Amino acid sequence: MNLSRRLATAALAVVATVAVVVPVTATSVAQAAPVPAPAALTPVKLNKKVPVVYVASAIETAQLAETFATPMRLRGYDVHVFLTKDDSDPANNPFYSIRGNSAKLGRYVAALSKKTGQKKFDVVGASQTGLVTRYWLKYYGGQKFARNVVLLSGIIKGSPYQAQWLRQGKCPPADRLQYLPKQYRKVNPTPACEEEAMGSKVVNALNTPREALPGIKYFNITTLQEEEAAPYWINLMSGPGNYRNIITQDLCPNDPVVHITMTLQPSMQSLVDSALRGGPVKMDCMVPVIPGAPTLKDTIKVLKSPPGVKLPPGYKVPAGF
Repeated sequence: MNLSRRLATAALAVVATVAVVVPVTATSVAQAAPVPAPAALTPVKLNKKVPVVYVASAIETAQLAETFATPMRLRGYDVHVFLTKDDSDPANNPFYSIRGNSAKLGRYVAALSKKTGQKKFDVVGASQTGLVTRYWLKYYGGQKFARNVVLLSGIIKGSPYQAQWLRQGKCPPADRLQYLPKQYRKVNPTPACEEEAMGSKVVNALNTPREALPGIKYFNITTLQEEEAAPYWINLMSGPGNYRNIITQDLCPNDPVVHITMTLQPSMQSLVDSALRGGPVKMDCMVPVIPGAPTLKDTIKVLKSPPGVKLPPGYKVPAGF
């Protein structure tokens, strides 16, 4: 199925799920019902005058990006959406060039700073746009603008998928060419492959000498049910820095959180909300824990690598994972 259609289908599925689950807290009851007016929500004290930049995923149209941006605005945030999917700019198609989007993000935030007078922004990225965000932070002036950075399965350590495709000599493979502009479908490998592949020189440089840059507080959030960005630990940081690694099942053991719904679920939006406030992190669970009964977390078979994909030969799993 086309990825954009998958995301749209997932959005509808989340709406249906929210309608039937039993919420745990009064906050989650409000989220399961129609979204209340902003006045009914807790004021955003920490971020009262700090805009949020949402770096939309590679498959998100402007309409799909609003499934995250609008609920966050209703929580009191001033959200600005940066689209990586831009059909008018094929050279920076995110499946062709990740860093091209990072440079664009730099220009976007600089212009936003000039327009609003703000010197600091909080940033949310998901999946591949975790890399878009981090290349911007390191190479395109983002470090001076960013305060809190929330990455949802942000592929911190690079992707085993692209690493395997590079070893096989075809990156991207035939079944992914549909996402590239026609003029770039014969490019092998694309710049994006090197910019995303676990163990590549480009990703290693991004993560050297440290993954977390000084002066920024990171919240790295992932799920044990990861497949697209598996194994889950590639989305978490290690080494020095001011960051918090968060696994959703540690907060809501029964909430089914998968890669494509991380920005859609009300419980996830509540988690991002708490992170943007600077913590403590909390998650308004959609599905309760029944005392004495096994949880979803208890039944998850955590992947050691994505389905049909192996980690790069000799790649060492970081300590702690």
